[in-house]
Amino acid sequence: MADLFREVEEDLRRENLEKLWKKYGKLVIALSVAVVLAVGGVQAWRVYDQKRQEELSDRFAAALAEAQGGGAAAAIAALSEFGSPSDGGYAGLAALERARLLAESGDRDGAVALWDRIAADSALGPGFRDIAVLLSVLHQIDTADPEVLRARLEPLAGDAKAFRGSAWELMAVLALRAGDKAGATELYTKISDDREIPAGLRARAAQMLAALKG
Repeated sequence: MADLFREVEEDLRRENLEKLWKKYGKLVIALSVAVVLAVGGVQAWRVYDQKRQEELSDRFAAALAEAQGGGAAAAIAALSEFGSPSDGGYAGLAALERARLLAESGDRDGAVALWDRIAADSALGPGFRDIAVLLSVLHQIDTADPEVLRARLEPLAGDAKAFRGSAWELMAVLALRAGDKAGATELYTKISDDREIPAGLRARAAQMLAALKG
């Protein structure tokens, strides 16, 4: 009798499994295939991304070599190809290098315009945008409206900002340009006293303080 009950129980279990498989079997297969494809896709993307980064690195290095060899126009053209979001950080690096080459070639207006575009490009990281602001202001320090330039530097001048030392230095130059010796002295003192600011910048500030006090 026990064997009979066992056979009946096994038949019921088998029947239930068949019903479950008929109902959910395709879903199980689909999920299995999806998992395999997902794992394969991730691996494929990693291989592609590594190759992409190597390609970008080689292209960027070739453009820099072109610039060092004196071919500024060719270098600018090569660097102009880095504009896609998929180019990652190379897009920002290339744009900054293009602006530098334009400035070195005598096209200050073109360089400033490019720095200003970089500064306004939300697709680039804040580091690129802040550097672009500093370079734009630096190359207009003697010609543009001091108040306009100072307003652009203010967001970079907070005590916790990475480029506060450079912003303070440029703001001190603007203060001197406006005849505000006391304001410049205060800014140079802040730079000199801030041990997190690079030593070279602090040394320049100390020299300016000595000159102002003399």
